[in-house]
Amino acid sequence: MISVNSNSTCEQARVYYYEYLYGESGESVPLKILAHINQCDTCLAEVDRLKSILAEGKRAARGASTMTNNLRLHFAYTNAFVSCDTVKPFLASLAVPALQIHVPTPITVHLDKCRQCARDLELIRQLDLTNRQMFRLGQLFAEEPSADITVCQKARSVIGSVAAMDFESVSAETLRHICVCPKCRQRLHKERKSIGGSLPSDTERPSIRCDAVSATDIFDYVVPYGVDFGKDAGLRKSLRSHLANCPACLDRMQSLHDTVYGVLERRESGIVTCFKVEEAEVESAASGSESMYADFPIKVRVFDRSGRVAAAAGAHTHFTQVLKQKAAALHLSRLLKPAAAAIFVAGILFLFRGPAAQAMGLAEVYKALERMKNVYIATFYQDESNPTQQIWISRTLNVKLFKAGTQCVLWDLQKESAKSRDLSTDLMETKRLSKDIVASVEQTMKGPVELLPFNNVDEAPQGAEWQAVPAEDAGTVTAGTEVYDLVWLEKRPDGSTVHNKWRGYIDSQTKLPRRIERWERRSEEAKYELVSIRKVGYPSGAEIEAAIKEKGF
Repeated sequence: MISVNSNSTCEQARVYYYEYLYGESGESVPLKILAHINQCDTCLAEVDRLKSILAEGKRAARGASTMTNNLRLHFAYTNAFVSCDTVKPFLASLAVPALQIHVPTPITVHLDKCRQCARDLELIRQLDLTNRQMFRLGQLFAEEPSADITVCQKARSVIGSVAAMDFESVSAETLRHICVCPKCRQRLHKERKSIGGSLPSDTERPSIRCDAVSATDIFDYVVPYGVDFGKDAGLRKSLRSHLANCPACLDRMQSLHDTVYGVLERRESGIVTCFKVEEAEVESAASGSESMYADFPIKVRVFDRSGRVAAAAGAHTHFTQVLKQKAAALHLSRLLKPAAAAIFVAGILFLFRGPAAQAMGLAEVYKALERMKNVYIATFYQDESNPTQQIWISRTLNVKLFKAGTQCVLWDLQKESAKSRDLSTDLMETKRLSKDIVASVEQTMKGPVELLPFNNVDEAPQGAEWQAVPAEDAGTVTAGTEVYDLVWLEKRPDGSTVHNKWRGYIDSQTKLPRRIERWERRSEEAKYELVSIRKVGYPSGAEIEAAIKEKGF
């Protein structure tokens, strides 16, 4: 390499540093410049510096994006009642130092008021888990147990293998169920206790020192939720062998089990909070539960189990202390109170009206549809009094019922069969389904089940907008629902452009759509025309079984 710095050539090369690093081909950099960079210590050092800067920028962008998404989820509970069960899925992310929140949110104010949730957060913090482990823990806390008895029976048969640290023979889905199901967790705890009791206490284990094993090391084996042991079959075999044969470490696993699942199973404390943004003048600091938020244009109400307003005196105030320090550093108290309110409200409105934040509301609907167990969809094209087609889907029963006109089809994925019946002639036909057909039908029962125009948020085309619809523009709005429009442009194969509008009447509490309208217009000047209406219900398993029986199956 040469160290002579030809200033003129280095200056010429500077504009090609990025192409040198990330260009798709060497043709984007002139040969003379390419040869110079390859031999010049100064240019190579600058290229390395640029690479480091860009990498740091990407990391910062990812961190900012994670924090923004986190805040969106927090502020989704503005004006809602927040209980301990609401807060649980947020505890893991709140324990991650990089995601520390410096503004009051509907979730953090509950932690200020509820001693129980504050203690649970501190317990999780003390585990000192990795970010990936915290992410999986948050997912676990957000999931609801399955009511499928067959899954429990399958999990029961492998509890012994899991307790003996043999994870490769158990599917990821079964491991997930064991973590989510209270009964299976209890069986695993009991089995592990039995194994530990049968081990001699004086067994020599020279390969690993027990005091070198941390909660981070054993967490994946205590909470195998979302861990793919098949990919890491040979990973850390010595540790797993040690854990399986060491009574002391098995006791530590049991203790970690009690801590993690103790938080998950903890009953409601009875404290419920409601966070509201007040655009009016902010009150000065005064006695009572509001004084801790004196520098913020918000109102926090606290209720006990009976629904009465409670004082929640002496509750943990870790977040409040951080907030007050932040406020003092920014001299917020010197601002006019209405101005402070406007600043805070503007910040929240930015979160919800910005292009990225609009996807938050849509993402909440997608997430709710993924969690639902059963759904009924009636589609209308001309006459809203008579549905053109009806669909019943039960993910718990693993069945799908379809009716259009006089034709009915029942897919039973558990039995891998399809029954079709003509209601006018009462003729019925039964077919055995191939594995491919079962998989195809199963796919239609996942995700948004055609209630949303895209399989997930990421499929939405560039420029798509998610907008709240004012009540006066939304037509007939049912109590307890909010109306949103998703609008986007679609290029058709014939070269024409169609303006699409999906309008959803969303349940304020469950985030599930109750009614969906599809609209189209062919140009900017044209008016939107109604294409279809879908009325949506969420029946119980028994109600779906009754519908199947009523159709003659």
